[in-house]
Amino acid sequence: MKRFFILFYLLFTLTVVHAQKSLLFGSIKDSISSLPISFATIAVLDMDGHVVDGAVADSIGGFRFFDLKRGQYAIVVKFIGYRQKKLVVDFDGRSQTNLAEIALVSTDQRLTEVKITGELAAQKHSADRQRYQASQYGNAVGGTALDIVKNLPSAAVDGNGNISMRGNTGIIVLINGKPSLLDPATILSQIAANDVTDVEYITSPSAQFDPDGKGGIINLRTKKASSDGFAWIVNLQGGLPSIDNHGNKRRQKRFGGDISFQLKKNKLELSGSANYLRNDNAGFREGSVYTIIGDRQTFFPSKGERSFDKYNFGLRLNGSYELSKKQQINLGMLASRKFQDRLADIDYTNRTVRPSTGEELSKINYFNSNLQNKQGEFYLIDFNYKYKFSDTHLLQAGAIYEYANIYGSTKNANIEHRIDTVQWTNNNYTNPLHGLRISVQHQWKLSHGELLSGYQLRNDRQKGNFEYFATEKPGEAIKLIPEFTGKLNANNTVHAIFSQYDHKLERTQLSLGLRYEYYQRDVLLVNTGMEYPYSVHQLYPTFNLMHNLSEDWSWKFAAARRVQRNNNFELNPIPEREHSETLEQGDPNLLPEFTTNVETGIVKKLKTGSIFLNTYYQHTKNPIQRVNSVYADTILNRVFTNADYATRLGAELGGEGKLLPWLRVNGGLNLYRYKISGRVLTYQETNSNSDWVYSLNAGVQADLANNWSTGLQVNYLSERPTVQGKDSRFVAPHFNLSKAFLKGAIKAQFQWQFIELGKWGVNEQRITTSSNDFFTTTNYIYEKNILMLNLNFNFYKLNQLLKLPKSEFGEKEF
Repeated sequence: MKRFFILFYLLFTLTVVHAQKSLLFGSIKDSISSLPISFATIAVLDMDGHVVDGAVADSIGGFRFFDLKRGQYAIVVKFIGYRQKKLVVDFDGRSQTNLAEIALVSTDQRLTEVKITGELAAQKHSADRQRYQASQYGNAVGGTALDIVKNLPSAAVDGNGNISMRGNTGIIVLINGKPSLLDPATILSQIAANDVTDVEYITSPSAQFDPDGKGGIINLRTKKASSDGFAWIVNLQGGLPSIDNHGNKRRQKRFGGDISFQLKKNKLELSGSANYLRNDNAGFREGSVYTIIGDRQTFFPSKGERSFDKYNFGLRLNGSYELSKKQQINLGMLASRKFQDRLADIDYTNRTVRPSTGEELSKINYFNSNLQNKQGEFYLIDFNYKYKFSDTHLLQAGAIYEYANIYGSTKNANIEHRIDTVQWTNNNYTNPLHGLRISVQHQWKLSHGELLSGYQLRNDRQKGNFEYFATEKPGEAIKLIPEFTGKLNANNTVHAIFSQYDHKLERTQLSLGLRYEYYQRDVLLVNTGMEYPYSVHQLYPTFNLMHNLSEDWSWKFAAARRVQRNNNFELNPIPEREHSETLEQGDPNLLPEFTTNVETGIVKKLKTGSIFLNTYYQHTKNPIQRVNSVYADTILNRVFTNADYATRLGAELGGEGKLLPWLRVNGGLNLYRYKISGRVLTYQETNSNSDWVYSLNAGVQADLANNWSTGLQVNYLSERPTVQGKDSRFVAPHFNLSKAFLKGAIKAQFQWQFIELGKWGVNEQRITTSSNDFFTTTNYIYEKNILMLNLNFNFYKLNQLLKLPKSEFGEKEF
């Protein structure tokens, strides 16, 4: 371990020597969103009002003045759409004085009788990330954070709700910069869309962030108080009856609501929210499968209901308190519950032939009823402490504890002629998760940048119990099947040290970092005593550069090495009968994926928006694939395995802006060439597959007369290659129409989701895989033409509008 302490020392002491001279510096931010305000003007005046110096803030709101003489100065900050701010500074002429963050108040906070046209930019770019304002995606109102993220220029969501960025499903989700151990779809579905102010897509995370997630990081920034006072918002949602429920057994239920508040008083800031969402979906599936075992070929086409009953609710609370000018504490809590039933009632036609002669050996029709239940309770508590030694040194220490009580079952019945049950299986499981994260970091501000160094510990553990019961005799009690039953203990530990230098000049941002990690994974099959240990030492370098070529043009370049660690579901070798034709299991010997990412791009600022173009290249070692093999004549074994490598060369084009004063557009196109190669399971041949893949997200929002507005958003994902086949394209158009009342205090919205006006194939996805001894293709058809109503109450605005009577003289006397 000695060499690792030496390495940590070298990382921690990494710095750049700067000549010492007088410096006055700070940054400009928006008082509501805390986002930096780029290109604000800063003037330094003497006490007689004469201009001494001036500057324009850089793209992240920073400014600096060098070699000012000793004296008292007035600092005046201006920017369009904000109130001018003036502050007086006593400067000694020798040291470095940090004015910290200067918050500008938007002019829309003035008297309600004044109409303001200034607004925040819907998209912003920096060296390592792109930031998107959530309010530009009207189709997400009343939904979850997932409904916002799927509209980002690089994002795509398939029919199963799996989210990918630049084609990568491996992403990490942060909430206000705090990570979670849950998978992206789960955590995004726990946060109400109405509670999100903006979303950051960190394409090339710096060394201070976990290197997990080859697709980058999604950071949700939630609403918080901007000025002293109390504000709260209520949203209600209801769904109209289904237009086409595919003849499903149950009627779909769709309704929900959320309430959020923000409080700021003196040194205390509080924000919180509660939400409930019931969002059932009707569905249908049709498939065709055949297997070959020796001289027997079995065909079993199928079709039937595949519907979802699901709901989730949660509570979120964040608070911060300034103990003194040097000390601050932050506390965050999250509690939520998620429930999902997936019902698949499928009719099969089973026919077996002898390929050599064409002779039909058997034929039978049967009905399969499969009910899969997944549910869990999720709890997270986050504590952070900041201590500011001086204007240049800041220490932060934090801890996050997470607990998830995850459990569920799969009940499967094969019934001949819908009368006689010939097979009954029941998979039950409990798989609770405990997670702990501890971090300590030191921030050292220098004249042109800062040095950030720290240590992070992360540990998660699961003790899963998986039971498989079955019977093939009518009336007989189901019995435990030992071959498919077991207990799995999984423990993952990461020790990390990092150092990161951020250099900021008037027109250039530079970040250079290095992260060392020791990762240890222990998987134990309790019933057999089999252990599967894995450990590795790795370095993860990061580099980010952004240069403002002019006031309108910026160029950036980034490179990083990242990892996609295996989750415990992928490592679990205990088989699960997912449904009649599938037995699913993981592999405890899976290797993590290691990805090298390089990208470059340009950003062009427009009068009413911006456009950007990025190109990127990714090389991944050990890409994880979910593949099939033949288990029995009517059962495929679905497993996880490592391919050899995968490459992705692509470009993304995106932007937003106003075509007309009342018409705003946003859009993004991601195009890449994907290639994957490797040997699969016991098959001897090497599989290679490649193709062009693209996704398109585009939207238009129009402000109409009399406080009406309308919008249309389209999400399109093209066909994608896999190591054994392909996934079809997926398209989802959405429409919204809104009406505001009482100057925006109340807003009603109608949503038309998954618009289908013909045979467009909206909200459908076909998955196809094949090899020498099998072929399978399944088309999943989800509910279309979903109609929703939303109602929003902004009680902060209502309180200002409803000027209730009050005592004048009595109040004075009291």
